[in-house]
Amino acid sequence: MTPRPPDLPDAPTAPGRAQQAETHLLALIRDHALPPGTPLPSEGQLSTQLGISRGMIREAYRALAARGVVSVANGRAPRVAAPHPDPLTAVLEHALLGQPASAAQVLEIRRALELQVAALAATHRTGAQAAALRRSVSAMRQAGPGTDAFIEHDLHFHTLLAGATGNPLHGVLVGALHALLARSIRGGLPHYADPAHFSALVAVHDRLAQAVETGDAEAATERMREHFALAELAVSLAGTAAPAGQPAP
Repeated sequence: MTPRPPDLPDAPTAPGRAQQAETHLLALIRDHALPPGTPLPSEGQLSTQLGISRGMIREAYRALAARGVVSVANGRAPRVAAPHPDPLTAVLEHALLGQPASAAQVLEIRRALELQVAALAATHRTGAQAAALRRSVSAMRQAGPGTDAFIEHDLHFHTLLAGATGNPLHGVLVGALHALLARSIRGGLPHYADPAHFSALVAVHDRLAQAVETGDAEAATERMREHFALAELAVSLAGTAAPAGQPAP
């Protein structure tokens, strides 16, 4: 009897082909250390190179865009995306569904992270970054107490601080934690409207910016501790704010 030939592997499914293209693109970015903004192969180029339909290539690019790996815009070649906290925020929000972390618990994580951020920023900041922190403090002061603009400038200050560390991961982590706290922070607006609390917050940010500018890592860390003492007070008074693990509106 003639032996039965071995079964051939099933033809790859459409999702499998899209995954193949996705894996190829990730390897391309990783192996060549492509920086943010680098153009990537067009759908047509990849389709020819991999023998995969343009539709599957398009699906792969969409999946990578959803993960924050690439940026896709009409009329432009796909590009390597800059690090951004949104994908991590989505992961954290999903992980906290059903067991949302309180704002105080998120602040615990922020404090541990941002104490290090303050010290590293004082060590690695550039003159331009120090000047940007100063401008951010001025914008906070001009926004006035109890305003959404004040909250936005406050968060922007911490984003700038994370950027001054020289480590892009700090920016991603700080941004994701800020997004988790967004609703609770806004729930504390009535307390931020108190003139004394507002003045204290602006003053501690001003002293923190000064410590970073002068390169005093120890002073920057201590100013950050003072900042979190004020932040924890505001959050504790915002008792009706939504849990931090729920998406902000």
